[in-house]
Amino acid sequence: MKRFVLVLLCLGAIASLSSLFSCSSVFAQSLNEKVYTIAERQPEYPGGPTALSLYLAENIRIPNALLRKNFNTGPISAKFIVDNLGFVHDVRITTKPLDKKAQKRMQGYLTSIITAVEKMPRWQPGEVGGKPVAVFYTLPIEVNLQ
Repeated sequence: MKRFVLVLLCLGAIASLSSLFSCSSVFAQSLNEKVYTIAERQPEYPGGPTALSLYLAENIRIPNALLRKNFNTGPISAKFIVDNLGFVHDVRITTKPLDKKAQKRMQGYLTSIITAVEKMPRWQPGEVGGKPVAVFYTLPIEVNLQ
């Protein structure tokens, strides 16, 4: 786990540096496979962004405790890898900093997001040089609890 977090931090640093040097083929070594942070063609959910929104709306369950209290979840992102075959794996969730009480309230909700993302159908993989490649993808998740 510590190693994965370190890799993610390195990926973030590399992505930041890539914008400075205008490098279009930034990648990191993970599990003996290159995982790009920037691809010539980004991965795409089958059916596009509208189909992705519908899928998430149908598969993410918001716990009643969050609905009753009208809890502000703040910005949430699912970060994952879309491999060269289009499969999603290594799902991680990022949120605003939460206190222990809020973490307990959000536990079921975050688990629901991870489950929904892991069960996504195959994506159209990203491409570099016309060949499918693994791409690290960040998906912002917006929820309106009202």
